[in-house]
Amino acid sequence: MHHYFYAIHLFVNRRKSLSVFLAIAVLFIFGFFASKIKFEEDITKLIPTNDKTDVTAKVLKQLNFADKITVIFQLEKEGTDEDLKEMAAVFTDSIAKTCKPYITAVQGKIDEENIQQTIDFVHNNVPLFLDDNDYITIQSKLQKDSIEATVQGNYKSILSPSGFITKDFILQDPLGISFIALKKLQQLNVGDDFTLDNGFVMTKDKKKLLLFITSNLPSSETEKNSIFAAKLNTIKDNLNKQFKAKASISYFGSALIAVANANQIKSDIVLTTTIAMITLMLILILFYRKVFIPLIIFLPTVFGALFAVAFLYFVKERISAISLGIGSILLGITIDYSIHILTHYKHNSDVKTLYKDITMPVIMSSSTTAVAFLCLLFVKSDALNDLGIFAAVIVMASAFFSLLIVPHLYKPKENNSVHKKM
Repeated sequence: MHHYFYAIHLFVNRRKSLSVFLAIAVLFIFGFFASKIKFEEDITKLIPTNDKTDVTAKVLKQLNFADKITVIFQLEKEGTDEDLKEMAAVFTDSIAKTCKPYITAVQGKIDEENIQQTIDFVHNNVPLFLDDNDYITIQSKLQKDSIEATVQGNYKSILSPSGFITKDFILQDPLGISFIALKKLQQLNVGDDFTLDNGFVMTKDKKKLLLFITSNLPSSETEKNSIFAAKLNTIKDNLNKQFKAKASISYFGSALIAVANANQIKSDIVLTTTIAMITLMLILILFYRKVFIPLIIFLPTVFGALFAVAFLYFVKERISAISLGIGSILLGITIDYSIHILTHYKHNSDVKTLYKDITMPVIMSSSTTAVAFLCLLFVKSDALNDLGIFAAVIVMASAFFSLLIVPHLYKPKENNSVHKKM
């Protein structure tokens, strides 16, 4: 195999300008396809899957509440419950204008029309809500003295200032039988911690108000949810300034958590890779006493990384971003091939002998490492599968490009001819 690498080396030496152009073109091609790949930032992809977890994940994705965002309005020191309701109204108008493509509905504000529909429904279906004890109560309401008391109470209610509201209810149900059925609906309450105030859902102490946003994007769509989250945060910042010291707003929801996880994954990848590169560069500069040599050592890894990502684009088109988190570890593995070639070349300046001595060891070393990473394909985890493919390809590609690039860019001093003669 070393004959092929030596033939390429001779070709590059004869046509240096063409070779440099081809190298840059190849680098841009790799970079172009690598930039087209899409990343999945779902942290659950790291968890191994089986039949039970697949069913659980499917159920969770189909739950309507999974894609809801809870908006919490908190009362501050100088505010009142009216400030909470005003802030909620402004928020509803703002989100309708700026976030319309991302939401299906905003729930939490109950209109009077909906209340009237509920009352009409109960009135038209009273028997469905009654039991034996309720009929005993109704029988007592039909007594002469009870009817007189009820009619007198209705008369006073109609003459009172609230008569324009209660008149329709009294005319529809003068004995108040529907209210027996309405009380049955209270049994469906999940608790007594919330109350309705002017159509808004508030806590009993009126210090918090809740709204629920139904998103039309699943939580796994982190790219689009990032834009949605940015718009929500802009609205939040503006309202917190407008109602400063009176009320504040905060969010909670799976979509926002997914966006936060995605941003954390990206920042962690950049941070760990940057720290690894700076540390390795400093070590290599201190060891070789030159800046140019560490750049030569890292160049094959750059080619290998871009090739690996471009390769994944054609294989999967979409990979887990978590799989790239091992980039900092792979840096330490892939530069070993360049260091091995450079060190060997330093003690033996004959290129043909160099390729004869190191080609098979480098290829075999990278192959065994790649096979070890490919064992991750047997793990039932999408993120670890992507990691196995990415690591295997970058290791093999970096070894290949190390054999091609390092002997051309590094020129050892001609001081080892004595060893050659001996």
